[in-house]
Amino acid sequence: MKKIVLSIILASSLLTACSDAYEASQPTYRSDENIVFADASQIKRGVIGLYSNFNIESEINFVSYFTDELGVGVTNGGQGVNDGSYTFNMTPAVGFVTSNWGTNMNLINRVNRMLSRVETLYKETSDANEISSLNVSKANLLAFRAYAHYRLFAYYTPDYKNGNGPSIIKFDFLQTDDYNRHEKRATVSEIVKFIENDIKEARELGFDPTDNSEISESFLDAILVKLYSMTENYSGLEEAFDRLKTKHNVGSAKENVGMFSDIESAKLGNPDIILRLERRVNQGGGVAGAWYSERVGINSRMIFMEVGRSLYNELDKLDPASTNKDISAARTDCRFGNSVLLTSIVATNYSTLSQDEYKTKDILLVGKYQGRTQAPLQNDVYAFRFTDMLLSLAEKRANEGKLTGAHVIGDFSSVESIIFNIRAARNTSTVNVPVAMPNNFSSPSQAYARILEERRVEFAFEGHRYLDMRRLGVKAGAQGFVRDPMDCASTSACRLETNSHKMIFPIPSTEIISNPNMVQNSGY
Repeated sequence: MKKIVLSIILASSLLTACSDAYEASQPTYRSDENIVFADASQIKRGVIGLYSNFNIESEINFVSYFTDELGVGVTNGGQGVNDGSYTFNMTPAVGFVTSNWGTNMNLINRVNRMLSRVETLYKETSDANEISSLNVSKANLLAFRAYAHYRLFAYYTPDYKNGNGPSIIKFDFLQTDDYNRHEKRATVSEIVKFIENDIKEARELGFDPTDNSEISESFLDAILVKLYSMTENYSGLEEAFDRLKTKHNVGSAKENVGMFSDIESAKLGNPDIILRLERRVNQGGGVAGAWYSERVGINSRMIFMEVGRSLYNELDKLDPASTNKDISAARTDCRFGNSVLLTSIVATNYSTLSQDEYKTKDILLVGKYQGRTQAPLQNDVYAFRFTDMLLSLAEKRANEGKLTGAHVIGDFSSVESIIFNIRAARNTSTVNVPVAMPNNFSSPSQAYARILEERRVEFAFEGHRYLDMRRLGVKAGAQGFVRDPMDCASTSACRLETNSHKMIFPIPSTEIISNPNMVQNSGY
């Protein structure tokens, strides 16, 4: 029998994410799956409840603080500095290290319990509609489990390409109350195979999504593309990408801007969105709460953090005609306005200012999530976008040595042509303004550098930067996370190199303490 102690799970493993499946029918707490999930309809409600476990807001929070996306805000009260998240503090007890592990393990635990109940319900019914409903629910559950394993794999696996190396626990069994049972880390190959098998079975069962806020087959292919970009299974990556490109594209500039608005219709038909995590007013929380106290913008009582100057400078380069000009200068690449509020205060001579002057004369406001009328810090967030998949394909092209190519819409044959397609789609100009393109695609290292740069401006404040640097930093010859000297003068946390052990998460200390079979990652 498999043995495990997953200490973080034990405190909150009683299907709390599925509370809507039982609270509606009985006011008292019930944790017996036979009662909570009495039939296929209750299983379906439980699946809906699991969407709250996609805690991407916490990931965005961590990545923005820990990498080079942010600078200390004009009214910062110690956020990021006191807890070390802005000063590259990474230990087995750090908040996101433990919460990321616990959240995903809890999700898998709940999925496994529901999957067990689904198998029982299959035996109890011969009704075709019930079976069909159970099939769709099971497909969703397997997709959840694959995603959670993929996220854990991405952060805690020391070497993606060493098939025999240690990865994470393969959690494919029911949690028990025997605290003397312990599980070892599975190998990279075992985890990859397990994720692939869950995806294969989920695909065979099928889905019935009504819009892009529900899991679909595209979600499965997105997991594969990201997984294969890490393990460098490039043939598998392109196969999954080819399925995605029949259903998705990068969308227009207008659609890209609409992703971060409070207009529901602007998101529903956006071909770039693979899975949108819909956040409703009564759910509480909000991604922009990482940077603002109660509202987005200059009038917030406290502005904890601002757009980092090094990131701002990269966004500023997207429109050469407007580079190093006032914030009101016309921009043709929508990604500048997506990430930076146009009510920001920009000092074009910022590098010559004193620290006190810089603090008050160069206020770069994060604008990617501008809130809702009834929930000023809350926005929908995105698990996967097609543009992410396209830039993953660019990694394959760089590996193949296909670096330069024609600037033709729909041509994905080289790194350069892929970046051209993305920049053309983000161009807001209604006249024939040429797309500004980066130079230097002449070597694989330069091509990887261009991919990393494009990912930085495309996915700013979407939770990608940490894993992007981990995967591509060495290949691109990057210096790592590099903050502008003006943003790190007070903390001296100016740079984290790509070869730092902090580019791999430690196993949480609670897991190490409670599980004698768990081996810690190097450097911790």
